[in-house]
Amino acid sequence: MRLSLFVLSSILGVWLTCSTAAYAQFSRKVDERVVQADTLMGREDFNGALALYTKVIESSRMATPQEVQVLYKRAYCYYSLERYEDALTDINQFIERTDDMQAKLLRAYVYQGLGRTDDQLKDINELVSNNPDNIDLLRWRASVLMDAEKYRDARRDIQKVMIIDRGAEVQGFLGLTYYYDNDPDSALLIFDRVIASHPEHMQTYIYAASLALEQESYPLALGYVDKGLKREPANETLVFYKGIALVESEKTDEGCRCLTKAFRAGNDDAGGYLKQYCYGVE
Repeated sequence: MRLSLFVLSSILGVWLTCSTAAYAQFSRKVDERVVQADTLMGREDFNGALALYTKVIESSRMATPQEVQVLYKRAYCYYSLERYEDALTDINQFIERTDDMQAKLLRAYVYQGLGRTDDQLKDINELVSNNPDNIDLLRWRASVLMDAEKYRDARRDIQKVMIIDRGAEVQGFLGLTYYYDNDPDSALLIFDRVIASHPEHMQTYIYAASLALEQESYPLALGYVDKGLKREPANETLVFYKGIALVESEKTDEGCRCLTKAFRAGNDDAGGYLKQYCYGVE
């Protein structure tokens, strides 16, 4: 449910488009630097673009909108290099001068990088208020709310998204809001509905099996696992879950074979169960 690639590529496109009409007010030297920096940024050479944008900023007075725009671009470079504090400094200065909503979109991502969820949600809430029908923003806010353990609020956004998109992924996240909100019965009802309508969506089997394991309902977990494995026999996570359900059901030999298979496939979590239940079992 991450939107970073979609949204940030959109931001970059807007920046590069908006900058083309700005160069007339720069000196020729600055104009060339900005064009070159924009090219480097488009190639994801953020260190190279950053160095040029910094030279432009240091040699300008930040007196024109076009000069201020360079501050905005440098913030994106800092963000892309995970220099979040530097990005926040630049983007805050830009917002003080422009109150630009696109910049608040970037700042929300910077806050995410800094782990400042409450500040991130403030910016996202403002963005949603200005674009209440934007499904991508609602998805994003729901994802952030889930990370903040605000499951009821996330559920409201997901239900709005489902007016337009009732795909398996969206419905699965709706089920997760109930799962994490300690309402496993409602979650399983939704997972069952998704499996019935979208049997090809493997993640739903994983959600449902995980919930059943957490509830220590091992026969139920095995039911979800086996349904999923019929569609994707080599699914590493489901093989791992099957091993857990079997050893917890005292079917140790079969369970250990599954755990060994999962471990050899790269599932490190299976190692702990192998040590606990299967020492010496092949």
